[in-house]
Amino acid sequence: MTKSYWLKKISIPNADLFLEYIRTVLPWIKSVGGVIVKRDLIQESTSNEWDGGQLGLVIEFESKFTAKKAFYSEVFQKYLQSRDLMELVTISTL
Repeated sequence: MTKSYWLKKISIPNADLFLEYIRTVLPWIKSVGGVIVKRDLIQESTSNEWDGGQLGLVIEFESKFTAKKAFYSEVFQKYLQSRDLMELVTISTL
């Protein structure tokens, strides 16, 4: 079976939302079979505290089916809706 990937770039404006993302979304990704294979942080300041920035992730799934199932899951769709991201986040498969 061919592996499938999510490529995500997320703008996170403050430390509270950054910690929320780390504590909720990243464990959920693992629970649905996703494995983070690459991450990149771009912080908007030089301080030791998160003042906003962008998080980039490459998430590997065992198959297209698993990746699509996670994307269209009720949990992920509710998350997108709660953050008003429905129009900004899409999935493409090859």
